[in-house]
Amino acid sequence: MSVINIPGYKIIKTLGVGGQATVYLAIQQGFDREIALKVMSPALAADPSFGERFIREAKIVAKLRHPGIVTVFDVGEHDGFYYLAMEYLPETDLRQRITQGMKAKDALQVIEQVARALHYAHEQGYIHRDVKSENILFNDHNEAVLTDFGIAKASNSSTQMTQQGKLIGTPQYMSPEQCRGRTLDGRADIYSLGIILYEMLTQEVPFDGEDSVAVCLQHVTKPVPKLSARQQHYQWLLDKMLAKKAADRFDSGLQLADEVARFLAGDISLSQAKTVVGDSDQSLRAERDNNFQDFFNDEPIAAEARTPTITESSDGKGKWWVMLLLLGGLGGLGYWQQDKWLPSAKQWLAEMTGPAATTPTEPESKAQPNVAGAEPADADAEQIARKAQIAKLIAEADSLLPLPELSPEQMGLVLQNYSRVLLLQDDHPKATAAQPQAIAKAVSLAKQQLSEGNPERFNAYREAIASVAPEHPVLADLDRFANDLTAQQQAQSAELAQIQTYLTQADDAAQRGDLAAPEENNAWYWYSQVLLITPNHEAAMRGRQQVVDQLVSRAQSALINQQLTTAKTAINHLLTLAPQNEELPALESRYREIASEIEQREKLAQQAAARKKAEQERQQMLADPLTQLKIQSKLDSARSAYTELRLVTPEGDNALAKYREVLAIDAAHAQALEGVKLVQQKLVEQIRTAVQNSDKAEATAWLAKLKAFFPDHPDIPVLAQQIEELDIILEVEVKDEPAAVSI
Repeated sequence: MSVINIPGYKIIKTLGVGGQATVYLAIQQGFDREIALKVMSPALAADPSFGERFIREAKIVAKLRHPGIVTVFDVGEHDGFYYLAMEYLPETDLRQRITQGMKAKDALQVIEQVARALHYAHEQGYIHRDVKSENILFNDHNEAVLTDFGIAKASNSSTQMTQQGKLIGTPQYMSPEQCRGRTLDGRADIYSLGIILYEMLTQEVPFDGEDSVAVCLQHVTKPVPKLSARQQHYQWLLDKMLAKKAADRFDSGLQLADEVARFLAGDISLSQAKTVVGDSDQSLRAERDNNFQDFFNDEPIAAEARTPTITESSDGKGKWWVMLLLLGGLGGLGYWQQDKWLPSAKQWLAEMTGPAATTPTEPESKAQPNVAGAEPADADAEQIARKAQIAKLIAEADSLLPLPELSPEQMGLVLQNYSRVLLLQDDHPKATAAQPQAIAKAVSLAKQQLSEGNPERFNAYREAIASVAPEHPVLADLDRFANDLTAQQQAQSAELAQIQTYLTQADDAAQRGDLAAPEENNAWYWYSQVLLITPNHEAAMRGRQQVVDQLVSRAQSALINQQLTTAKTAINHLLTLAPQNEELPALESRYREIASEIEQREKLAQQAAARKKAEQERQQMLADPLTQLKIQSKLDSARSAYTELRLVTPEGDNALAKYREVLAIDAAHAQALEGVKLVQQKLVEQIRTAVQNSDKAEATAWLAKLKAFFPDHPDIPVLAQQIEELDIILEVEVKDEPAAVSI
């Protein structure tokens, strides 16, 4: 049973668990329908801007209405859990169908259907950015449905391809421009769909590797693989969808869908078929007929051996443009480390390009073009590769490290990832700072396991630490290493370049809305870093004032909309960053007023709900004929006792007892409440009658009963005084009585 409780949804079971979210099968109770409930990881909410950004973007995506896109019914937040309620499609996803084998016709129908869905999303201003076979489901009509717009990006958004060091997307399906972090449009999704076409035809993706760096390099540099002879009539489509340049692909999903539809109908144009058949129309039609006999074969497509080739000119320029593309970006940065990586890079390039196109008699100096700056270009290529791989490793480790309970295997993976990052870039600040934290956590978990009597798990955690840092058993040593390394990085950086970097990061953070959070990655922090280097830096000081002004505006807007969490976060940032701001007192006062109003409304609503529930239960109880019979019987007994002056005695058989028995059944019973009042009045009446009759004993007895059963009756003091005065009256009467006459 899930510990998550989202109002309005009954969770049935877990459908899947990912690094950032868990998907449940749930019942939407208001509509009594099955839905897929995607609940984001609470760790994401640590970023104060995440919730606002998630709700805003999810609501926009929820407006997408297309038969080829999974419908989003609801989005919200409860108890720190952000969630999406989506259409539930129980059929297998495309990845599973590919594993089982697909017909070529079915494969192209999937491409057509998904292309139309993507065209609709692009027309609405959204790029999916994570089109892959796992994200394509099927409805009851066996039609492809696109899901998981979790990282969808508005086409006019300034959001970058990396966020806090994390590569956005799935490397095996990324377009070249996505791998490079360039500006994207809908043609990036068309490229991803081309990967899926190849995957459906061959049961494997065209570009794969041991990590994201290797995969992205292939997307950027390697040509589109050639299909087997049996499948070559799809090569034209694959080539156009997987063109390295976005301009060479289909202009839109609609154009792609229409082209596939014509192909399915048997209409092959000369431009499409030039990679398939000869030059004449007659041979084209004949070859088309033969191809389509095979195309509509009912046998599923099996994995075919692919023969990737590289087309190059006789002078070898086809190789060198690839090398220059990879190596010619950032100059000589990283050149001093070339002995570590240059041999591997050259070996990879040699394997990719093949032997140089030179004659055996040519001297070696002529066989190799003399390109100025080749070694710095090599350094840049490796630097690009390192950055991409570092992003992937850091993202994976950061997603695991915050978890409260890590298995030894997970702990080992975290430590290995940070160690691999440090091997790629031995001064990487994130890995340097995070590795001691990971080791400290592993030490803590190991001690905990040993204390609980689990020596095997203790040894497993210990081995995880020893495998990456056997020479650093003491956490303090690693902390000093991290501090020294940070100081060394700062010393090596040029001051002006560092300031410009900080200003750029500050401006980017401000555009994202990250004014004062997350920690050490927000606009205020980066402007402050500039001021640490150059106090009174004009742009940095102006930027910090803009941050304060925007925080004030954010707090005011949130208070108007009664968004207390957002308002409180902004006010807290102001208290920390600008405690003397003249707007703060008014903001805090208004926040308290609104918070009090909301609390009072909630309290009144709860009270009203409780009263309503109690009344419903009371009415339900009173509707029982047996209950009514019991009440009537007790009322009759109470009236009889009242008439016979058995007001409070004998115990259990008096008017008050019977009325209270009725009230025990129905606390709001009008006749019983009135009966209790009558008993009080009758007791007072009996006391006063006894006083009038000068019967002190009788009056005292009735007063004792009144005190015993109604101790808070307001007339008790007066009645007691009247009884005390009976002695004086009797004494006076005795004195005034004539003396007896003796006879």
